[in-house]
Amino acid sequence: MDLAAINAFVSVGDKGGFRAAATALGITSAGVSKAVSRLETQLGVTLVARTTRSVRLTAAGAVYHARCKTILADLHQAGQEAVEGAASPHGKLVISASRVFGRMRVLPVIADYVKQYPQVEVEVRLSDRVVNLIDEGVDVAIRIGHLPDSSMIASRIGHTRFVMCGSPQYLSAATVPTHPEDLLRHSVIGYVTPDTAVRFTYSFVVDGVPTSMSLPARLTVDDGEALVSAAARSVGLIMVNDYLVEPLLEDGSLVRVLREFEMPPVPISVVHLPTRHPSSAARAFTRMLRRRSIEMQ
Repeated sequence: MDLAAINAFVSVGDKGGFRAAATALGITSAGVSKAVSRLETQLGVTLVARTTRSVRLTAAGAVYHARCKTILADLHQAGQEAVEGAASPHGKLVISASRVFGRMRVLPVIADYVKQYPQVEVEVRLSDRVVNLIDEGVDVAIRIGHLPDSSMIASRIGHTRFVMCGSPQYLSAATVPTHPEDLLRHSVIGYVTPDTAVRFTYSFVVDGVPTSMSLPARLTVDDGEALVSAAARSVGLIMVNDYLVEPLLEDGSLVRVLREFEMPPVPISVVHLPTRHPSSAARAFTRMLRRRSIEMQ
């Protein structure tokens, strides 16, 4: 690739003429013209239509200009990343995550990150509400579920699924449900989203079709750990993210039910604003999350 000629051609397209491109590049107009002509000869295609009054890109030139501009931007980005990668990440990094998942899965990664990168000042904000990265000055956020905002740049680091479970004592007294409809005859501990009081909807796959249902609850809480605690005390059945109850399922304090009706897993992602140049601190944290993603499965 004749990068000098490509750079001159992209500048002509951006600036709208040879003289303006020459000024931007710090070379002569003749030098720009020769570089573009050399590129056209190499490709065998006319990229720029020249008249005495104007210079414009041909149809082929417009397509080539768009692709080359992206390539040059990527090369610039690669160069910056190489330079920053050679230096230790520094500056401030603001991280947002949900309260329980943040404490259980993200903070251990952050602890290792702080030890590895002592020049980075890390601020962690744990909240169950969806934060606005721009308004609240957040560099990266860990989000659970499918992301409705396509403007964010997301990297998947794991997945989770909702599981239904109860204590052995409760299930022994109330019988084990074998179909989601059986839950109507069970005691279910409800959940509402903090700050919004939106009631949790129970979803299952029945006969291959996702099905949602609302269930009455004698007890309702707005905290995931309280939900698990109530289930462990045999108050009733709960549906929660699997990471919340993993230790209790392993030691038998809780029993998973209706497993064949569970919805598919949802992604866990780290997201940042759609900038081409995230800080070296943010990139290093994202890389560490990816390496530790096996722990988030």
